[in-house]
Amino acid sequence: MKIDIKNILDGYFRENGNNDNCPVCTEEDGERSPLYAIAEFIRQHGLVVCSSNLELAWAYICGGNSVLKNEIMGLSSAGRLDNAAASELYNKYLSPDVGTQIDRIVMEAIEHIRTTTKIIDEGNKKTSECEENLIEHAGTIKTNSVDIDGAIQKLLSLSQLMVESTRENRDQIAKTNKKLANLQTELEQARNEADFDQLTKLANRRKFERTLDEVLVKLIEQGQSLILVFIDIDHFKRVNDTFGHECGDRVLRLVADELATLSNSDCHTSRYGGEEFAVIFEGQDIDTVCKMVDNCRDSLASRSLVDLESGKALGTVTFSAGVAQCLPTDTKRSILRKADLALYEAKSQGRNTVLKYSNER
Repeated sequence: MKIDIKNILDGYFRENGNNDNCPVCTEEDGERSPLYAIAEFIRQHGLVVCSSNLELAWAYICGGNSVLKNEIMGLSSAGRLDNAAASELYNKYLSPDVGTQIDRIVMEAIEHIRTTTKIIDEGNKKTSECEENLIEHAGTIKTNSVDIDGAIQKLLSLSQLMVESTRENRDQIAKTNKKLANLQTELEQARNEADFDQLTKLANRRKFERTLDEVLVKLIEQGQSLILVFIDIDHFKRVNDTFGHECGDRVLRLVADELATLSNSDCHTSRYGGEEFAVIFEGQDIDTVCKMVDNCRDSLASRSLVDLESGKALGTVTFSAGVAQCLPTDTKRSILRKADLALYEAKSQGRNTVLKYSNER
């Protein structure tokens, strides 16, 4: 159930430094309600007070989605739960728009299929009735030739009725099929929205997880090579804090556009979450992949950026990357861990570098 508590808490949280006396944060027995914990969650992570962040906090503190809670705890422990990450989590777990849209399309398609089935059944019934009448009157002509002209006229009328009924059914079915085709297009668009990040236009984590599963199957069945790269924008929080989240969004799009140049049928680039990206390479050796990613890093780092809104110099934007090769003995969990460890090492060694995970550890 979606709970919009923004109108209750927004004014208070903006204007007061201490919420102990907030009437909506205190139960009748004097105990603090979950709303107090929500306020602490917002403050602890420096999140903007908005309905989506408040709803995310509510879901974390009061909800039952263990997957969402575990992801929030992981980001919080790593110090990476900021507004960008919160927005990503909200869109992934709480935003109903795409799911609702898909449900609507599917229900409409089911209704049109039912309508088509009904039209076909009714058409078959009418056709059967006409056939029986035609057979009956044909028999009358054979046994009774007294009023043969009237019988023939009756046969012609029944034939015309049968043709008109068939044509009407065909037209109705054609209209329904056209509606179904339109719904199929809408469904494909909705599925596309569900698989792609709206900000960067890259595949989102949901799509990444599915692609990784598919490529892992190729590795097992066909011996296909798989290289996984985790990429994290360096000092991204500083960009948000200094220039604002709109500028941060533009930086995310800039990095996404640079990484998108790698994408093809054998290279899948995704926004993994927040300021982190993931790239899956098929059929490439790890040294070639390292060079390709490093070229992207170098291209980005060579630019001197200016924030167009404020006119202030952003300087350079860099990223760190961890590259890992998946072995036949690896699982999905282990290859994700390898890439994450290589990324962590790259950040520890000073950032703005591409580091390869060594399977000989």
